[in-house]
Amino acid sequence: MSHSPPMVETKLAGVALVCGECEERKDGPSKLNARQVRKELKHGLSHMPVRLRVVQCSCLGLCPKKAIALAAVAQGHAPLAAEVCREDDVEAFAKAVAKSLK
Repeated sequence: MSHSPPMVETKLAGVALVCGECEERKDGPSKLNARQVRKELKHGLSHMPVRLRVVQCSCLGLCPKKAIALAAVAQGHAPLAAEVCREDDVEAFAKAVAKSLK
């Protein structure tokens, strides 16, 4: 007998993922940390008409040098991924996500 978990509706349109392991690598970013990037991304996405949950996760498999990997996934939209080296890159990623979800 198989048992499937009950499915529930959410107000979230998707998730934005920030790799928490990039900053721990020896060739990781020197000026960014995942917590700071997560906070900036959350702020950058706050004006969107749909809600995305911004979470820190384990390795995304992108493993950029001197950068942090980001990804965004929303239902019905192609996934987006980026490597951010500066705070400006985080803002640009948030704008790209917002544009793709309109």
